[in-house]
Amino acid sequence: MSLFENSPPDADQGYLNIRTAKDDTEREIHDALEILWARYEPYADTYFRDKFARQPDAHFWEMYLTTQLLEAGKNVRPRTEITAADRDVGPDICIVEDDFKIWIEATAPEPGNPANPDQVPEVIPISEGGGAQSSPRRQVELRITGALFEKTRKIELYRDQGIIGENDICVVAVSGTNFHAQSAAAGLPLAVTAVYPFGDQFVTFNRDTFDVVDSAYHHSESIDRSDADPIPRYAFLNERFSSVSGLIWSRQTIGNFFYQPHDFTFVHNSIANPQFPRRWLEWAEEDIVDEIGDQVELTRLFPQE
Repeated sequence: MSLFENSPPDADQGYLNIRTAKDDTEREIHDALEILWARYEPYADTYFRDKFARQPDAHFWEMYLTTQLLEAGKNVRPRTEITAADRDVGPDICIVEDDFKIWIEATAPEPGNPANPDQVPEVIPISEGGGAQSSPRRQVELRITGALFEKTRKIELYRDQGIIGENDICVVAVSGTNFHAQSAAAGLPLAVTAVYPFGDQFVTFNRDTFDVVDSAYHHSESIDRSDADPIPRYAFLNERFSSVSGLIWSRQTIGNFFYQPHDFTFVHNSIANPQFPRRWLEWAEEDIVDEIGDQVELTRLFPQE
């Protein structure tokens, strides 16, 4: 059955536009999503299509992530292997390994309440009076940390309920699809600076040759908030989050996923138990942080390395 079979009365307008597909771009997106759905349908929960109609961006992320894992040859558990009573509970994705499972909780946070001074600001096109503006790095980091905190609590609940086993690995997958343009920040991935104390980058030059002789990052203790206490930039150095073995970050959207490769960044939690295996997937970037004395050292791995 089609991904667009349903049309609930409270369906999202973007969903309705793609469903009717009146122009070439919408038809292209519609057809690409149908192909994605055909691959994903055996893994979807019972009411996925209704939920997609109401919140297409958030549920696109779960569908897209699952299909990319399947393309990479991962053993994602299909719906038929789950009892009817458990089919719509527990984490979004389960990958079965030899002697343990990897559970993934996927989320696509909203930009934030318009009344919140720390919401991710809307991008105003130049044609509508907009202009150059600084990257809202801090606001996006706050959305990532908020999503991580919410999903960590759910993971702990699933462990208490016995859904997640003692030796299983848990990961939170955060999508920036709802603020794609605003999260195109230079420097370290936002998922790294949201959970580790890295600030702005600096370089050291040789005064005589002007060659770069060193490069590092300023230490940054926290993420500031406008009307509340700062958020510590230490989630993955804090035992409170040790049940989460890593963070997946992506900026893919419904409008661009079908003509470019995935952009997944994976950030390892240095104090997680158990640890997530390195090079488990060909990530666009894989970030590993080690504590050396009172310092933290970052290693960035890329597919060609």
